[in-house]
Amino acid sequence: MIQQKPFAKMLGLVFGGALILAGCAGQDGTKMGMAEKAEQAVAKAETAVEKTRTETDGWGLWKSTKKILGNARASLEKGDYKAALDAARQARFQANKGLAQYREEQDQFQVAAKTASNSGNFNEASWVSGKTSGE
Repeated sequence: MIQQKPFAKMLGLVFGGALILAGCAGQDGTKMGMAEKAEQAVAKAETAVEKTRTETDGWGLWKSTKKILGNARASLEKGDYKAALDAARQARFQANKGLAQYREEQDQFQVAAKTASNSGNFNEASWVSGKTSGE
């Protein structure tokens, strides 16, 4: 029984030391993980903004999108990874929505042009007001 106590103490010290080391590594790992997530989010936002700019000749970008992306970059450089991540997600969302909005407008224009072509006339006043010619 006397030999079990030193073994228990030794096991406790080893286990306690492992917990301390794991805790320290976990903190650095979490911070590193957050930095990597923020870097990836900013890169994805930059890609989305560039895609929208390229596919729409700049027409699909919202006014605030580039400013938000700039904020994401600045936060990343300052080490404020949470702010960088939030801003990057918002910039990416806006870029994707701007592209979708642009595509929807293009589709609606095609529908209007086709309808006008098929009907033989294009009554712009009624089309702009949203009323059909029979209303």
